[in-house]
Amino acid sequence: MNHRKIFIAVAVAVSMYSSSLIALAEQKAFYTTEDAYVSASKLMYDYNEGSVYQVYVQLGHVTDISLHPNEKLVGVLAGDTERWNIETASVDSTVHVYVKPKFADIGTNFIINTDKRSYRLAVSSADTYNPVISWDYPEEMYRKLANAEVYQNREEKEFLDIFTEKVDGRYVAKTMNYSYETKGSKKADAALFPRKVFDDGTRTYIRMPKSNKYDLPVLYNIESTDKEKLTLVNYRIHGAYFIADRVFTHARLYYSANVYVDIYPKKEESSLPKISAGGDAQ
Repeated sequence: MNHRKIFIAVAVAVSMYSSSLIALAEQKAFYTTEDAYVSASKLMYDYNEGSVYQVYVQLGHVTDISLHPNEKLVGVLAGDTERWNIETASVDSTVHVYVKPKFADIGTNFIINTDKRSYRLAVSSADTYNPVISWDYPEEMYRKLANAEVYQNREEKEFLDIFTEKVDGRYVAKTMNYSYETKGSKKADAALFPRKVFDDGTRTYIRMPKSNKYDLPVLYNIESTDKEKLTLVNYRIHGAYFIADRVFTHARLYYSANVYVDIYPKKEESSLPKISAGGDAQ
């Protein structure tokens, strides 16, 4: 039996409003660079109040922290101020905070306060760096869409039907469960792994990377009492998402006998990653 399905079609890219609404529903305590997306030289995070964002800097380089346009800087605080160069500037009504380490292999936390928001960063000096850090602001997009009475297109209305629900005549974000992890077979390429998996208690949403446009897997449910028993599960494609009408305790994206990715509920994480404290001058 041929389990491999190849579709010669390009998947529709996820629009900006979809990613923003998902980010509003998912508010993690700590965001790593893997949670961000790249736009030119920028590493873009979705802003959530109270979250901490990972930033990599490098000795001999400056990282530009770019804030929301029209915000006014109140102050920049750091756990360690002696081993870091910190400067600020305003460019076309946008505040920029420039961070440069004086030593290699050091780390600290930054809190950047403006008249509207607080940005909390976990900054580490490493052998690579993020040239520019910036944010999208999901709550702004959500307020715009939540009050909209006329939708621009069918896809926008369909997305809101999936990821929001009406309460007292207003659209509010559904409560989503993002606690999933993945594990692939030895021959599973990184492009075959989901970027994100979550459920709303009824359906499971599997977000695939843009690089995986043609190679679509078969989706199986694996029984908890019999790992050899695989049950085929139908799914539909919405933009970059595979949507299955069920919730899983163990699912498998099957590409071939030796190439597959398993999806499990994530184990509870008890603490934030540690920040390196040491360092040597160079």
